[in-house]
Amino acid sequence: MTYKLDYRVSPPAVVGGGGPQQVDTVVRLSRDADSPAPDRYRSLRAFHLLAEDQTPVARVVTEQPLGSRLSGRPAVYHVLDPYGAPLGRITWQRRRAFRIGRMRWSVEQVGGPVLHGYQGRLVWWTLWWPFGLPVSLVWLITSLLGEGDGGIRPPRRIIWRDASHRAHIVFRAVDEDYQVLTQELDPRLVNALIGLHQSYDSSEEAGSFGWYEQL
Repeated sequence: MTYKLDYRVSPPAVVGGGGPQQVDTVVRLSRDADSPAPDRYRSLRAFHLLAEDQTPVARVVTEQPLGSRLSGRPAVYHVLDPYGAPLGRITWQRRRAFRIGRMRWSVEQVGGPVLHGYQGRLVWWTLWWPFGLPVSLVWLITSLLGEGDGGIRPPRRIIWRDASHRAHIVFRAVDEDYQVLTQELDPRLVNALIGLHQSYDSSEEAGSFGWYEQL
């Protein structure tokens, strides 16, 4: 099953297809009307996942906001069903200050596997720091001067694996899609993960802060 976030509709929709039944599914992402204003680290999230007929299928709420890079405290989100029962938990952790590491997204399904995914492959990061970062800074400066646009983004690919190192989800940065390789995950939890991830690391067509800041 392959999922992709469609920014051409409002509110944005997670579209999935390519499964055994070849039936597309559409889940709308709708930020809560009373959701808290983004905090300093833009980590507060509260939104609903709606079916095409606007029926709620799940809700994402913030359990713990992101801490500073010195503290290393991750942002933690609960995924609930329409009746408030927990479906799982999603954690976002940045690299701590003055330490080598990668951003990590973790998915914990109730009664299911715990998955961890790290942004970018180590081999690409080793090339990014000495070569990609300087070029990206040059692009940024020329953009500020009005003489350039865009730039080179850091490695973004993520593979979520379980404790046995088996891959369950793959985010392909070039195609901006998510491939679900197993049937062990609740689709509602997958859609919640896509909504959260795309609110931080969105495609270029969505702007700097993703779909969540547009609504």
